[in-house]
Amino acid sequence: MNEHVLRSLLNVEAEQSISKVQIVDEIDSTNSESLRQIQSGATENRLVVASSQTAGRGRRGRQWLSPKNAGLYFSLTRSFPLEASALQSLSLVTAISVVEALHELGAAKLTLKWPNDVLYEKRKLGGILLELQLKEATRFLVFGIGVNINLPADSIASIDRPVVDLQSIVGELPTPEALLAALLNQLCRNLYDYERNGFSNFSRRWNELDCYRLSDIVIQNG
Repeated sequence: MNEHVLRSLLNVEAEQSISKVQIVDEIDSTNSESLRQIQSGATENRLVVASSQTAGRGRRGRQWLSPKNAGLYFSLTRSFPLEASALQSLSLVTAISVVEALHELGAAKLTLKWPNDVLYEKRKLGGILLELQLKEATRFLVFGIGVNINLPADSIASIDRPVVDLQSIVGELPTPEALLAALLNQLCRNLYDYERNGFSNFSRRWNELDCYRLSDIVIQNG
């Protein structure tokens, strides 16, 4: 991952949202590192990108398997001027952003499983973890995103759920910088929209991507 190449591919919204970029070969978790930086006094909007994570995290403390060069693992930290109650809808906006960016790169038929799983034919392609941190009366929000790119067969076998990688969907992969830039560009564009207009512009998009949209509902009496 080359920072100069990455920055050359960012749109205005993403460029304005990222003051500092940290690219590492291996880390415990990009979200954990971002939270540590906030506690250490970092105030700028920051991006942490890793080739692998030794303790990647998903929702409710679940492990996110992050083998080296098999996925894209990153966290974007931004100051957060909204109320904490916005966190749930922001998680949906983030998930929508990931799908829209991957669509532009040729990954069709993606759906979303509430609130944070990106699926392809019911197999997990990516996940999202948002974490809110308060430091000296300032709220910071960490947007953690992981996308499977080219998973080794042994990694697929060790995961206790159906998974898929981007290579299997699109065939020819974009460069790491192009993939990351596409995700950041769409995310930051949508965040600016959300901060101005709320969730109204995203409700229809979420409903169209919801993997349960056409599912039957079964009600059982106890």
